[in-house]
Amino acid sequence: MIAQKRQEVMRPVVVRPRARKAKRPNLLRAMIQNRMVCVIMLALAVSVMLSVYVTAYAKATETGYHRGDLITKLKDLRLENETLRLKLEQVRQPDEIAKYALANNMEQGTRMVYLAPNVEQKVARNLDQ
Repeated sequence: MIAQKRQEVMRPVVVRPRARKAKRPNLLRAMIQNRMVCVIMLALAVSVMLSVYVTAYAKATETGYHRGDLITKLKDLRLENETLRLKLEQVRQPDEIAKYALANNMEQGTRMVYLAPNVEQKVARNLDQ
């Protein structure tokens, strides 16, 4: 067999023109082209960012003041708590209890009395029934 060379046939390339899409109005492009609109949009963006920053700063400042007030109150309460603990310790001293008893016309018991619980316990009844 004889080897045959394959011959390629050159075919003409046909380029079809693409159908052009109808241009839609691009709002962003129109705004960029109009300088006044661009300046107004930029000023609006800056004012929004500035108002957000000022609001956040004011809130942070208010929170800081509130926290400072709470810390001051906490210190005052701790000081008051310590003062009350010292007064309570002074009142619990036996000498102080004796002074209080004498001031209120109380007498020291001469004999020891034991109290026994009642054998019969009384229960409250509802009289509405």
